[in-house]
Amino acid sequence: MRPAVFRFYLAVVAVATVVLPIALRGLGHTTGGRSHVLTALMIAAASALNVEIGRVLEGGRADSQRPHKALSAWALASALLLPTWWLLPVVALTYAHAWWRGLRVAVWRWIGSGCYLVLCGTAAAVTSAVITGGDARLTYASGPRGLVAVLAAAAVFLIVETVLFHGSAYLNRPDHEIWLRRTLRGQSFYVTESAVLLVGGLSAAIWTAGPWLLVLLVPVYGLAQRAALHAPLRQRADYDEKTGVLRFQAWRRNAELSAERCARRRRPWSVLFVDIDHFKRFNDTFGHLAGDRALLVVAQSIVEELGEGAVTGRFGGEEFCVFHQGSAAEAVAIADRIRGAVARLDEPGVQGLTISVGLATARPEDDVDLDLILDHADRALLQAKQAGRNATAVRVVTGR
Repeated sequence: MRPAVFRFYLAVVAVATVVLPIALRGLGHTTGGRSHVLTALMIAAASALNVEIGRVLEGGRADSQRPHKALSAWALASALLLPTWWLLPVVALTYAHAWWRGLRVAVWRWIGSGCYLVLCGTAAAVTSAVITGGDARLTYASGPRGLVAVLAAAAVFLIVETVLFHGSAYLNRPDHEIWLRRTLRGQSFYVTESAVLLVGGLSAAIWTAGPWLLVLLVPVYGLAQRAALHAPLRQRADYDEKTGVLRFQAWRRNAELSAERCARRRRPWSVLFVDIDHFKRFNDTFGHLAGDRALLVVAQSIVEELGEGAVTGRFGGEEFCVFHQGSAAEAVAIADRIRGAVARLDEPGVQGLTISVGLATARPEDDVDLDLILDHADRALLQAKQAGRNATAVRVVTGR
């Protein structure tokens, strides 16, 4: 069940999607050298071509994660070339084709994503029309203003898109938006989306100057699709789907780099092993679905209590690993906060969970590697369990 505030948010977005493009049609592009119908069909055809290229690159696999497979490029192209109300049929066509060709997500999520692009496109259309005076001929009638209009429209589009997707990510239940929250925290989404939007802007500009030159952009569409594919595929490889934290091998790579950085700067660092107490008994009593939920809420508790510079991963089973830049005292304080946060969980089905923490710290004056710290953290975790669980055990490593 989605939170009431999130359902209200989606309702407001849906109403705004229908009302604003029509209400603001006088502020969008109203002139241009080509038929609006022909332009809309060109945009839909370019979107279809882009999706088909993406299917070839993916081997025809459907993807339930990426919200729009670079479809934002064509919403921006529509915003730059057509009156604002045309965003409604253009986005509907592009999304319908992508759905038909294998993109499978929850219907409410799919419709919400389309609504977001209509609102982003409306804001971009108004921005570019103010700069060009409503003239859609970007390459020759507007002069340098055409370039400024495309860049400004793309920037406004990305800003509005970021705000709207953050609304989805943080008003909905956290366990429903693990992928989206992680995506929005990374730089690659914004870099890739900027490139995708500029492909749409370039396509719009070429359409106004010489439509046959769009053929030369086909390789660019392929590169745009590859860029849109890269980040999700990398995330799928690096992140644990149940908990949203790094898989162990990806965590280890990050931890090794962080340890090397700490050594160069002569700073202490620590590794924490976090283990859910009596997890097998919990699974046997409440079932594996409840166990998966317990893993998620514990992972979220860890992430919420960590400071800047910490790296969290799932070591395996019910065990998590954390790299922390800082002293042993700071790491112990973090461990105690995490244990307290888990112990205070009052969500039905996870009350009464506790965790044990094993902690090993490398001092700045000692030359120790990650494997040695991992070994000591594992031994410290065993000590915490032998001490009765729901405890923190610490080992300060002084070298070999």
